[in-house]
Amino acid sequence: MNQISFDFGHGQNQPQRRGGGGHRLFFALRPPASIEERVASIAGDYGKTFSLSAEPRLSTLHVSVIGVGDYEDLPEDVIFAARQAGATVESAPIAISFDRIMSFRREGKARPLVLCCEGGLKPLTRLHVQLGVGMHNTGLPHNISRNFTPHMTLLYDRKAVPATTLDGPVSWTADEFLLIHSLLGKTEYRIIDRWPLLG
Repeated sequence: MNQISFDFGHGQNQPQRRGGGGHRLFFALRPPASIEERVASIAGDYGKTFSLSAEPRLSTLHVSVIGVGDYEDLPEDVIFAARQAGATVESAPIAISFDRIMSFRREGKARPLVLCCEGGLKPLTRLHVQLGVGMHNTGLPHNISRNFTPHMTLLYDRKAVPATTLDGPVSWTADEFLLIHSLLGKTEYRIIDRWPLLG
């Protein structure tokens, strides 16, 4: 297979870590619409139990696979390279099953309330690594993390929810993954491209 590589150097298309607006690119899985009602019910129940003030973010539910970067302006060459990386993936559909809910720690910020699983999801970790290698081969930072923790964020709140096992898991089978453009600070996602998980 021919590999296309880009030299992004140290110019304007390097990822920019920002606290305000901007653009974020990342690969993710999205749950089907049928999951939203279940997730809304779980978030509502735990919100009442722990007196959370935030509302669930149903319109942006996703499971992050790997980040590409944050940018002041959306760079077309990075989008092109990310698409090339996405096209290299070979994976069967991935069974997702989250059986726990908990708050992640974030110093000085609202904490993400997430669904996750105790044992991890090996097929999703493999997809994380495959995309990281594909990104590296196209000249992007690989962003592979040894601490990759598959999860789905329901909301952000200052109050913490301790790790708890759900009454029943939230499960579905992902048959595609997406390249998503997030407008930071606006809770708005745009799908740039998608690829089937066919095996």
